[in-house]
Amino acid sequence: MSPAPQPDDVPVSLRDLIIGIGIGAVSWVVRYLCSTERHTVGYIARRTCVAGLTSLLVGLATQSYFSNPGLGYAAAGMAGYASPELVDAGLAWIRKQGKSKG
Repeated sequence: MSPAPQPDDVPVSLRDLIIGIGIGAVSWVVRYLCSTERHTVGYIARRTCVAGLTSLLVGLATQSYFSNPGLGYAAAGMAGYASPELVDAGLAWIRKQGKSKG
């Protein structure tokens, strides 16, 4: 049997990535819990996953683009914040197109 992995065995970039995703996901859940509007669990999960994935992809894509890491973090955060609304608008457009053809 192999020994259990130690925290020092995990690469720093992977650890930072996991921590960043966790913090972002918790912040989105807290945002919805504090909201006065009522949302389903599926709605919250979909939007949280979309925001997390978008932030992850933008963060990875801009990693070597900006000379200041703070700008990369800002770009990833802004993209993650805006992405659920863009996905909702896209889904509404697809539904509208489907109803008009059917």
